[in-house]
Amino acid sequence: MKNFPNLSINTIIEIKCQDNKESNVIYDSLLPDNIDFPINLELEMKTINSLILLKLKFSSDTENKSNIDTLLNTVDEMMEHIEIIKNVIKND
Repeated sequence: MKNFPNLSINTIIEIKCQDNKESNVIYDSLLPDNIDFPINLELEMKTINSLILLKLKFSSDTENKSNIDTLLNTVDEMMEHIEIIKNVIKND
């Protein structure tokens, strides 16, 4: 994939949960996974009642050869984890 210098992407993902309990369980479950991010990617997570907000900030970096795949792979992995957590909660 081609690198684009000075590319900056801010993404907000809103996840609607059934209730506050579910949003808190998902939030708490994601916290340990979201450390040691690449230098060109930032994540802010918070809950507002039954809503989870994921704010991601990505900036391309030609020096470190980072590209948008970093952002896409991170979002994909987080959505996969959320789906697993929701299935565990549902079956609990």
